[in-house]
Amino acid sequence: MGRKGDDTVYRDSQMPVAQARELLQLVTALHESSAHPGMESLFEIFQLELTLSIDIVESPPDWGAGEPTKH
Repeated sequence: MGRKGDDTVYRDSQMPVAQARELLQLVTALHESSAHPGMESLFEIFQLELTLSIDIVESPPDWGAGEPTKH
């Protein structure tokens, strides 16, 4: 997936909503602690991604619901 010399880490996680809420609380606590200044932007991204994912599961969007699937 990565190119030679690329040290980027990619992640893709799946979990139940309850576990996502717990992870969101943990990430929020770490972010608010300011103990890891080099991670602040990642904490913000994780918080946004987790919040959006939880919201989508709890209140699925209805756009496109009436349209047939095109294959």
